[in-house]
Amino acid sequence: MALQNVVYLLFGLCCAVAFAQGGEDMPVFKPLKATTTNAKDFYYEIPFEYPGAIILKVGVGGTIYNFGLDTGGYTMITDALQKACNFIIIKNELLGSTNGLTKPTNIVRADSLAIGNLVFNDVEAYQVNFDNSPTAQCLMDGGLIGSAILKNYIWQIDYPNKKIIVTDRISKLKSLDKATKVHVHLNSHYQPYFMAQLNGHFQWFMFDTGCSSLLYLDPKDAAKYTAEATAHAKILGGTVETHHGRVKDTINVFKADFEMGNLKLTGKPVHYRAGSGLNLVGSPIIKNYIVTLDFEDEALYFEPIEGAEPKDGWQRFGFSLEYEAGICKVATIIQGSQPDKLGLKPGDVVTAINNLKITCADYCDCRETFRAMLETESVLTLTVQQNGKPKKIIIKKEKFF
Repeated sequence: MALQNVVYLLFGLCCAVAFAQGGEDMPVFKPLKATTTNAKDFYYEIPFEYPGAIILKVGVGGTIYNFGLDTGGYTMITDALQKACNFIIIKNELLGSTNGLTKPTNIVRADSLAIGNLVFNDVEAYQVNFDNSPTAQCLMDGGLIGSAILKNYIWQIDYPNKKIIVTDRISKLKSLDKATKVHVHLNSHYQPYFMAQLNGHFQWFMFDTGCSSLLYLDPKDAAKYTAEATAHAKILGGTVETHHGRVKDTINVFKADFEMGNLKLTGKPVHYRAGSGLNLVGSPIIKNYIVTLDFEDEALYFEPIEGAEPKDGWQRFGFSLEYEAGICKVATIIQGSQPDKLGLKPGDVVTAINNLKITCADYCDCRETFRAMLETESVLTLTVQQNGKPKKIIIKKEKFF
């Protein structure tokens, strides 16, 4: 993910629905609703940003907010947005999350949400609090655009041009002749499931742009693959963050090949944790494929992006950084990595990077600085405090498999 293992954003809802490999879904809650102005024969281009998640500008009550695009979750609005707009509260019910946290949550009815020129009326949404979700606070002050809204039209996510095309006619889209078409099963909450192969075995997955890992598995399904996997890793100090907050846990990784029609990913990391999870294909796939969602036709399209072919394997520095209470610290370490062998540990205080003092002012500022540095650099020199003394550690990006 873009955060180099420090935080895994997972906004898909594991407690909303259970989905069996046999294809049966068992709804727990009624699906949320949203209506439109019955627009016909339209084509809109909507810009988005990608700081580790798909972020759209959405108009609510005359103000523009940042919303995440989440194909695997419900539409949600933040407490702050609810306070500003005072939408009607329909009811309160328990809402779960992929990291296992469950909280009583209001369902509200928003008068309207405007995504570009496309307006959705009477939008039912969960009211969530991001106080314990610092990465979500950095990215979105409005909430999440979920599957109940996405089901209405055709959405094409074009990463190279940072735009999303929304239309009611697939004929208005170009170049789908080169795309891999995948049949999807929409459960009662309109979340898209499809069949793929992992290390040669058929497996159900959900396409979830709210997940910041390329491939993520439920621990029970992961157990079916780990014995035969040719490479493994453990990420110490990992964090799984959802709309309900964070859970600290060791993140396990194994090497796998993923196939979905003509789409093939070789030697990729599959992440899972012991506590909970779903089988997900996350948002990083949009960096390699233009993805088109046509839920009325029960289809996903994956068109290869020229010059952005997926690279085999998994390459990382083996550590990540996080800013907390005015201090930069080592957040995670991949067990057996170069920084692990050099004695770097989660919690070590970092005072300088490449001999430059760390000057970012807050969690969000540092998050973006660290994200860009870990993605673009190949060698880093960290100055850390260990045993009360400064120590310089030179770390090279390495290929784990």
